Amino acid sequence: MKNIIISFAVLILFVSCSDSFLESTPVMSETEESFYVNDEQMFKALVACYDPLQYSADAPLSPVVPFGEIRSDNARTGGGSDQDQPDMQDIEAFRNTSVNSISEVAWKYRYKGIYRCNLVINSEYDSDLAKIYKAEAKFLRAWYHFDLMRYYGPCVVSTQTLYPAGHKFVRNTRLEVNKQIEKDLLEAIPVLEETFPADMTGRIRKSAAQALLAKVYLYWADWTNDDKDMFDKVIPLLEGEEGVMKSGLYSLYNDFSKLFAAYNENNSESIFEVQRCTTGGWTDGNNKDGSEGNFYARFLGPRSLSKNPDYKAGYGFLLPTEELYKYFLADDTKRRDAVVFTYDDLVTKPNEQITEPAKKVKWNISSYGPDFEGFAQRKYPQFLSYTITGNQDFNQPGNERLLRYGEVYLMLAEAYLRGTNVNEDKAKYYIDELRKYHVGGGSDTYRKVDDLLREHPDRFHNVMDVLWYERRCELAGEGDRWFDLVRTGRAEEVMMPILREKYGITQWDKKFNYLPIGSIEITNSGGSLTEYPDEVNQ
Repeated sequence: MKNIIISFAVLILFVSCSDSFLESTPVMSETEESFYVNDEQMFKALVACYDPLQYSADAPLSPVVPFGEIRSDNARTGGGSDQDQPDMQDIEAFRNTSVNSISEVAWKYRYKGIYRCNLVINSEYDSDLAKIYKAEAKFLRAWYHFDLMRYYGPCVVSTQTLYPAGHKFVRNTRLEVNKQIEKDLLEAIPVLEETFPADMTGRIRKSAAQALLAKVYLYWADWTNDDKDMFDKVIPLLEGEEGVMKSGLYSLYNDFSKLFAAYNENNSESIFEVQRCTTGGWTDGNNKDGSEGNFYARFLGPRSLSKNPDYKAGYGFLLPTEELYKYFLADDTKRRDAVVFTYDDLVTKPNEQITEPAKKVKWNISSYGPDFEGFAQRKYPQFLSYTITGNQDFNQPGNERLLRYGEVYLMLAEAYLRGTNVNEDKAKYYIDELRKYHVGGGSDTYRKVDDLLREHPDRFHNVMDVLWYERRCELAGEGDRWFDLVRTGRAEEVMMPILREKYGITQWDKKFNYLPIGSIEITNSGGSLTEYPDEVNQ
């Protein structure tokens, strides 16, 4: 018998922050055979299922947020030269190879999460609490499979903890992966809790599973030739009698900038966040992923920034493009300014309040390589106001907002535009409501969909064009852009002008839609795994 694809030790849990459900005594002496026999052990095993969500240190630009931006037209890799973080530079340039740390780590970490979820889900132990823990593990297993399919296309469905010696691991079909994700979420939804005590903040709620399933259905519909029935399934999950909107847990912010402000994690728009901690005190460079801090936030900070009163310097990766900055309409400055730092934001404005020359803020932009176009990313900064214990690299703040309430409005708008009974009025309503809060600050000064269609006829030919604009602007800097382009079939149209000009690529290759499975995993499978899915190889 052997574990699926990747090999790792039985079950080791990591110490996390105080006042968090992730705080747990490490399990170092117990074996699988003696574990999973009471509620306490089941909860510790559940914590281990959440843990791989936090991993990024082995390849700091591999998580969804930096990867989904840099692979798209929103951002460039950055750093001090075009050889800085070369594996991410290769991914940005669509130099797909199976020997790439980003590709290897993204696969490995997600299957580590799936394996741990399988241990919880397949445990014979049962109790009222264990049922909830297993439902949370099913959500996480669904998330890991969904993420794998976004990165690699149809992947290996894993629901077992052990497989017979000689078992051949092969890619499942896209339908099989989708059905397993759907099954996990449908089984989890009626069991999951909707509220938790304050010290359990960050655990998966029923509404998170509903929102994820709605997002899965959007992708599924796109992957099956715009399946209108699949788009219809989104609506009851989000606005139905027991849907996300009726939960009463969420509301849109008037001030978009505060969504990613310091100390504002798990706010009223947060549906699913990766929990981060700055006081875990982690210093072990031999096990960087043992930290619960946001390691990649250190990489994304402005390079060679000094004396800024609010932000620390980083290594200058994930650099927004000038095209993204200019993409926002003239009245959409709140969302634009939440995504990018300009020189004025980081230097000129704070220096207006500083009289002593020695204390003036400086930003040495000459330290950047050729990817720098005048901007730094802003949604995941290194705030000076946080108390950081231990190594600065390992303990940075910044919960990843993986599912937000604002996206619920956009998912509903898309479902009403692309389902069996098109309802443009409903789609406009949801887009207008989102714009009212995130563009207009809650006032009536914002422009509605009809205004945009009338005022920008060359840019917006229909409501769908407005929706694509909204998805890019609303979610810029959060990792969705690349996956949106692929699932809607717009990747070639959007990316080819960039690839042609920047890298001399003259023809789109279907393999560009995905990462290749790493050569190590292909070897471990005995060659039964293929670099790319069948749709690429045909």
